[in-house]
Amino acid sequence: MKESMHQTIYSYKLLYRFRWRGVGYLTQLLLIGLSLIGSSLLLDTPVVHLIVSLAILPVIPVCHLLIFRLYAKLRLQKPHTTADMLVSPWWGTGYRLPVPIRLYRTTEGTVLAGSLLFSGAAYVWLPMEYGLALLAGTFILALPRVLALLASLRQPKSCSVKYEERGVAFLLTDG
Repeated sequence: MKESMHQTIYSYKLLYRFRWRGVGYLTQLLLIGLSLIGSSLLLDTPVVHLIVSLAILPVIPVCHLLIFRLYAKLRLQKPHTTADMLVSPWWGTGYRLPVPIRLYRTTEGTVLAGSLLFSGAAYVWLPMEYGLALLAGTFILALPRVLALLASLRQPKSCSVKYEERGVAFLLTDG
């Protein structure tokens, strides 16, 4: 019996790496604090009474994770969940292998739009302080995804995107 084996090997050239680091996390914490102050002024309520409304923020990463996995499954892609779920701005979601930039953009755009739509829909059913915390948190926690998506617009259409720990890499194949 003769077996024929075909194998394609690609090497990648790194075009750009977007990483979310300590400064990004500090910026998000600062923005959450400023949103509390803004909500306090808007609702005429002391900030101390609004701190409990931050309990709704863990809903946002769960929403990102579910929308990402649902979209990937509908596109017949194989999503990958990593162990860095609690510290990653992508909440541990991604693809195991590099994906075309077009797929990356549509996936990230769907996650962003879906989480904003979910927050907007939940806002009307929640008490005002929780609704404002959810909306502000959705915008603030989406910053890494938005900035990486904007960075992807500067990359060539033929590049691939690899999800990494706390970031994404834009790669160009030689094949």
